[in-house]
Amino acid sequence: MRNSLFSLSQNKITFKEYSNFPPVLRDLSVLVDANVKEGEIEKVILSTPTGNLLRNVKLYDVYKLSENMRSYTYTLEFRDNERTLINDEVNKLQDDIIKNLAKKLKAELRK
Repeated sequence: MRNSLFSLSQNKITFKEYSNFPPVLRDLSVLVDANVKEGEIEKVILSTPTGNLLRNVKLYDVYKLSENMRSYTYTLEFRDNERTLINDEVNKLQDDIIKNLAKKLKAELRK
């Protein structure tokens, strides 16, 4: 009797339905103290309540402004499986993320 690769795997295979509605992509650049780690920033972003609309966070730039300050730029992907998101609701979610970063890490929005 031959075992298939699937039967030998310890991981359960699950599939998620892909949304037919377009994502909303936003870039977010924040300034933080150089002692703040990238993982801390991502953790705060992901812990901000978004009603499961924040689907992906991707770091794509780190810039050293000075010995004490760093700029991190992320692409945030928002998506709903049931409808197209509108700008006002994504703006509010992004504002909530920025407020949460400011509160927990003293981060500032880079303009």
